Amino acid sequence: MTPRQLVCAGIVGAYLLSMGFFGGMVVSAIRFDQRRAAILAELDDTSTRVRAKLMLLEHDASRAVVVR
Repeated sequence: MTPRQLVCAGIVGAYLLSMGFFGGMVVSAIRFDQRRAAILAELDDTSTRVRAKLMLLEHDASRAVVVR
């Protein structure tokens, strides 16, 4: 191989290596975002249920005060 071909092969190899690296970063970010979305959905659901329970307790407490 001539020096020119070696340089071209090195450039192509570096390009493929960097594209593989950046592709892996994108896939990792997408997978992390999916897990994060699932955790946030569960947290939102739990928060909604807790708020509803607190509102029910507050409503019951206000009824008890009015009855007396």
